[in-house]
Amino acid sequence: MNATTLSLKLLTRQSRSGALIMLFAGLVVATAALAAVSLFTDRVGRALERQAGEVLAADLVVTGRERLPDEYLDKASELGLETAEIALLSTVLFVGEESHLVDLKAVTEGYPLRGQLKLADRLGAPEEALAGIPEPGTGWMAARGLRLFETDTGVQVDIGRRPVTIERVLAWEPDRGGSRFMLAPRLIIHMDDLLASELLGPGSRVRWRLLVAGSESGVAEFRRWVEPRLEERQDIETVAEAEADTGRALEQARRFLGVAALTAVILAAAAVLLAALRFSRSQRDLVALLKAFGAEGRQILLALTLLLLWLALAAIAVGGLLGFGAQAIIGQILADGPAGELPPARLLPLLGSGSFTLLLAAGFALPPLVALRGVAPMRILNRSLDTRPGLAGGLWLLPILGALTIPVLQLGNLRLAMIVLGGSAVLAALLALAAWLAMGLSRQLSKRTRADWRFGLAGLHRRRGQGIIQITALGLGLMALLLLMIVRTELLDQWRGSLPADTADHFVVNIQPDQTEGVREALIEAGAQNVQVRPMATVNLIEVNGEPPPDHRWAGQVNVSWIDRLPPANRVVEGEFFAPDATGEISLAKRWSERTGVGLGDTMLFEAGSRRFEATVTSMREVEWESFNVNFFILLTPSAGEALPHQFIASFRLPEEAGPLRAVQQGWPNVSIIDIGALLDRIGEIIDRVSRAAQVVFFFTLVAGLVVLLAALEATRDERRQEAALIRALGADDAMVRRGLLIEYGAMAFIAAVLATGGAALTGWLLARELFEFAYQPSGLLLVTGFLASFVLVIGSGWLGNRSVLRTSPIRILRAGG
Repeated sequence: MNATTLSLKLLTRQSRSGALIMLFAGLVVATAALAAVSLFTDRVGRALERQAGEVLAADLVVTGRERLPDEYLDKASELGLETAEIALLSTVLFVGEESHLVDLKAVTEGYPLRGQLKLADRLGAPEEALAGIPEPGTGWMAARGLRLFETDTGVQVDIGRRPVTIERVLAWEPDRGGSRFMLAPRLIIHMDDLLASELLGPGSRVRWRLLVAGSESGVAEFRRWVEPRLEERQDIETVAEAEADTGRALEQARRFLGVAALTAVILAAAAVLLAALRFSRSQRDLVALLKAFGAEGRQILLALTLLLLWLALAAIAVGGLLGFGAQAIIGQILADGPAGELPPARLLPLLGSGSFTLLLAAGFALPPLVALRGVAPMRILNRSLDTRPGLAGGLWLLPILGALTIPVLQLGNLRLAMIVLGGSAVLAALLALAAWLAMGLSRQLSKRTRADWRFGLAGLHRRRGQGIIQITALGLGLMALLLLMIVRTELLDQWRGSLPADTADHFVVNIQPDQTEGVREALIEAGAQNVQVRPMATVNLIEVNGEPPPDHRWAGQVNVSWIDRLPPANRVVEGEFFAPDATGEISLAKRWSERTGVGLGDTMLFEAGSRRFEATVTSMREVEWESFNVNFFILLTPSAGEALPHQFIASFRLPEEAGPLRAVQQGWPNVSIIDIGALLDRIGEIIDRVSRAAQVVFFFTLVAGLVVLLAALEATRDERRQEAALIRALGADDAMVRRGLLIEYGAMAFIAAVLATGGAALTGWLLARELFEFAYQPSGLLLVTGFLASFVLVIGSGWLGNRSVLRTSPIRILRAGG
């Protein structure tokens, strides 16, 4: 009989075996857990990324100084993509005798392709979301603009030679121009009105934007088509390069979901290992019998390997279907929740989860089966010749490392993987060491205790190898569950509260130097909090290291500021921040450096009017843009900046109970007050949606964790049943057996719960500090609750799983085991 035939016969013969069913269930759980989490996180991640398109009002934008030819629109239409056009132009607007600069935006049908506009019928009226654009001859102006002109909707203005009636108040637009520091209020009109205004003549500084949105493949293909056709002063903007204010929140979202996926990986590995150990123990008699009838060890080993392969393939199919169905149900539940309508599922995560399961089976399930080749034929007559399957051999580390590499690649975050997987590996080593010490201690204690304690503690020592693996698996499972609890109940809540209570929600721009103190005092008198006033100058970047700037997008005008100390919400990551008396030094924001290629030690030449000055980059800063403080990409030493023509910009928070800012606006008509409260609301909305998505993902992983705990407790159930039956046959009563089992489970639960609680707290602290970048303070109540819950869960589950021990006749158990 060849190995393939033997493997199929073994599979058929063992189809009703509890051990085989448990191994199959472990592989199915492994596949389903990773498939569901990977598919769902992939869909949610892509949906959240698509939502970031609201910053662009599209998935991709092509920008330029000239209107793009019709072939661009034709190509997008050919690929099934939606398009819209925008023209941006600053112009002076007259209302009666009042004149002010406005930021004009002309749009075509379809705008915005992503996100929604929010409008009101008049100043102070309720806001409502609206799909569509202004009709020709009408416009929508920001509330700030109407207040500047001291008017309301219904007023008529002239845009060049085109009269336009302000029909509604613009409360929110998804693409706010990429800058919260727009000096002029926004006015949105129909593109036909701009074309008829005669403002687009020679010398006009209009900026054109072609918005594109649609399927991921279509957008990617359109980008590949556009890139070689880009001309000077044309560029492509993508979601990944969009406004940083929401980008950080979206990145945090992916990290939280990544923690759930990696936790599922840990649980899946533990489930497969425990199931394989139990299955291999159940096959010792069969292997001995096959050898006694002349089967070769190599043939048996190949047959068992093929049997595992058939199981793994079947588990991939069943688990993949379960995972696909689970994420579909989750997506349906959250269709109007965490990320709106989710994009369709892709097969790539399923391929990854299938490969993960095969490697997991090879790394964790195959070694115990390979160890069966050492079973002697005489074992069927003499159990003293028994060998216990193990995991010896460094060769098995290769498939294990390969298996763990797959989710790391899928998640694309090495630091997160190192913290979660590395923390789990350290905890596993500590658990194994603690279990080994406990086994030795239990042997000594069992000699000095009464019968029930001796029975329970001796059980730990008798199953020393299995006990070490069991306690390690229990501890990892408990740590994963506690980590989910910490992430869900504490990290998310602390992240939600990570924006300080006094986060700025207003900016004041165009403050002249002689107005600084007056504006500051007026703001404070009106009730403003956390007022920060900083200088700002607009200069031309001429050269970097004697050459034109490496990125043409950053050539020309740039905004700079100067300060004699490191600003709040800034952290130096390279070099040293300049001293107060330093000269000719620059501190760059790391994000700006990464985009432009300008780095530490580079020399930059600027021009302001007829003056040129040169400075060297001496430090790089990580800037918390979400703090909404006044932050700049480029900071100069005060000696360089103070001689430049400049203005001031202020940020502050205006509490609900504060007074109106009309006095500031009337006292200094040239300044502009910008309300960014809607942008802060957007950040809060993203955090809330992530929390809701994490609830569903973490619940699914929680189920996987409970399966691992039950598998760990079931791994040595057969041996416990045999030992309990034997001691009952020798005269022990049920009460003593019950106490002995509780003592054994209690010892394992104590070791696992103590280390798991500490490991979860430490891993949560590392995640908060290294990835989410805020100080996490573990809750004592949560840790105590987690410890007690773990302790009760292990003892309760173990006791429920072994109730049949006391209900079944000892003779029946001993005959079945013999």
